[in-house]
Amino acid sequence: MCADQASLEKKTFIGIGIGVLLLGTGPMFVKFVNANGTIVAFYRLLFASVMLMLPVLISSENQKSTLDKDRSVLWILLGGSSFAINMGLWCSALNFTSASIVTLLDNTAPVWVGLFSWLVLGKKQNKFYWWGLSMTLVGSILLVGSSLASFNSQQFLGNMLSLASGISYAAYILITQQARRMVSSLRYSWLVSSIGALLLFTFGLITGALKQTLSLQGYLLIFLMSLSSQVLGWYLVNDALGKLPAAAASVALVGQPLVVTVLGVFILREIPSFLQIIGGIACLIGIIVVQRSFNKTAN
Repeated sequence: MCADQASLEKKTFIGIGIGVLLLGTGPMFVKFVNANGTIVAFYRLLFASVMLMLPVLISSENQKSTLDKDRSVLWILLGGSSFAINMGLWCSALNFTSASIVTLLDNTAPVWVGLFSWLVLGKKQNKFYWWGLSMTLVGSILLVGSSLASFNSQQFLGNMLSLASGISYAAYILITQQARRMVSSLRYSWLVSSIGALLLFTFGLITGALKQTLSLQGYLLIFLMSLSSQVLGWYLVNDALGKLPAAAASVALVGQPLVVTVLGVFILREIPSFLQIIGGIACLIGIIVVQRSFNKTAN
């Protein structure tokens, strides 16, 4: 029994490692597409919704949905809306600043989740959370401040979009915690992708962002990103986190920025400055401490 459990745990860790690696490739694809964030985010979610449709239909007989209830519909719509905003901001930020900074600031989401829970929901946070929050804020200030030499620079805009992306990701996490009580993970992922694609399509039509022409290579890159990051990457990570101890979430959160940073250096030739390295380390430490504080509270 112990041997079987150890084997299962080993396979699970391999799964989460592959998942984090696939998630880390996402920014590389966006960089090479070289298109506005709205159109990239739209096609990413569109391709994901199409790929997820068949598995959802196949499993529909064994899963009971509560979509006839107004409350579940509301949470799913909110989930799709927040995810569309997050994807749009994330893809847009990658056009202006480095992939490592975007990923780091986007992954500060747990920090904002805890802050929102304290301010709005009145949930008490332990001392570890506040230490983690302080470290993350210091790291974020260093990362964003690294572009203040030219306040109107594109890098500063990208850093601010990245920070907004992290806050919108926090909103998505809080909404998803409610929605997942009413609908399965697979069905929810499909609905969120479909709703997000529809909202981004509407926004793109209004703003004219969808008028940009993509090459065949651009479509292919977005499709590969959608398959690797959106579908396979998140499936492997979510599946692993359902089997491993909660502390494994810290591995996933820290692993993704590290993978992106390494890939960014070798593929994109994005060499972080000394200030960015210090800020990135502070952010990573803060995220780990915040995540561990949630685990301590849960125990």
